[in-house]
Amino acid sequence: MPKISVELSDEELARVNERAQSLGVSTRSWAKQTLVQDADRARFLTAARTALPTALEAVKDAPEGMR
Repeated sequence: MPKISVELSDEELARVNERAQSLGVSTRSWAKQTLVQDADRARFLTAARTALPTALEAVKDAPEGMR
């Protein structure tokens, strides 16, 4: 399975470890979850921005209260 290595300062690592511990998960698990969630969020937002003009065009003739 591919891995990602990230260099952190001692202070950064301490903050990351503290956050993972506060969530009750391992640092590795929390880091993976955070990376994947951010990538998924970016993909969703890109799709939403692409779909918005189409949606607005589809309802442009609808009455004001129904748009």
